[in-house]
Amino acid sequence: MEKMVMSLKKGSKETGWLEFNYPPTGEPIRFPVGTIYGKKDGPTLLVLGGMHGSEFAGIEAAIRLYNEVKPERLSGILKIGMIYNLPAFQNNMGFIVPQDGKNPGRTFPGKPDGTYSEVMAYHFTENLLKQTDYFIELHGGDIPEALVPFVYVPLTGKEMVDTKCRDLAKAYNIQLIVNGKITMPVTEPTMAFITAAIFNTPAILCESGQQGILKMEEVKTHLTGLNNILIHLGMLSGTLINTTKRMYSEEHIAIRSELKGMWYPAVNLGDMVKKDHIVGHICDYFGDPILPIKAVSDGHITVIRTSPAVNPGNVLIEEDRISDHEN
Repeated sequence: MEKMVMSLKKGSKETGWLEFNYPPTGEPIRFPVGTIYGKKDGPTLLVLGGMHGSEFAGIEAAIRLYNEVKPERLSGILKIGMIYNLPAFQNNMGFIVPQDGKNPGRTFPGKPDGTYSEVMAYHFTENLLKQTDYFIELHGGDIPEALVPFVYVPLTGKEMVDTKCRDLAKAYNIQLIVNGKITMPVTEPTMAFITAAIFNTPAILCESGQQGILKMEEVKTHLTGLNNILIHLGMLSGTLINTTKRMYSEEHIAIRSELKGMWYPAVNLGDMVKKDHIVGHICDYFGDPILPIKAVSDGHITVIRTSPAVNPGNVLIEEDRISDHEN
């Protein structure tokens, strides 16, 4: 029966809501999802925007992808979750799910009887993430951060999956590729794209955008990458756009604040710094310096916190240890 229904849907597209309830309160959990059924057979690709509700470049790219891809040109099935963290989007909040204050990107594969964000992750995992052949997680630089576009590759040590993840990253046409080695087994809640790779589903996380601002050039970076992915997977015909010389990071390092205060960065995105180089200062609320912040490695400045307000645990700088460049 399922095959018959899928056959009838070939060459069509549809939007709808994947809806559940949070058991303790009955509060709705809703995901807006668009599905495009190609006229020809092929793989299933799942694309997700809005893991963080104020990362608008990824959200807009997901919406535009759905509206731009024509089912008559598509082979396979393209599923697109436009906004994962709808409560944060509707409340103009960065990073967290307002119902429980958790970062949804650290809740997968979720729990059916957990907190609100854990139940969100559980339903998304069971109903979408486990039903796809490939997964692309779109991010866009949340409210207090500026960043260089990059692609994060989850390497689990499973050679076949790792190779396919690397190939997806190369196809995305972004210069910086971060090879993230995942320590297996993973016993703590983690990110959606890492969970996919653990399930043997090739996946990547793609960053383009910053500071909770919607800029069309940053959306276009995502759309170019997504169209390249569809061509790479044989889901669309066409020629890959390849306009960059890639550099590869073997370690992505987050430098976090240990204090409350005012943060003043002293580096720019894309700078190459040496270990112990001063990348910024924390001052007290009267402007007196408290602590210089130093690079922990030779590396590339990839993310800078742009909000001066900092608390213990806030990420100030993310740097990448570059191991190789394309010629």
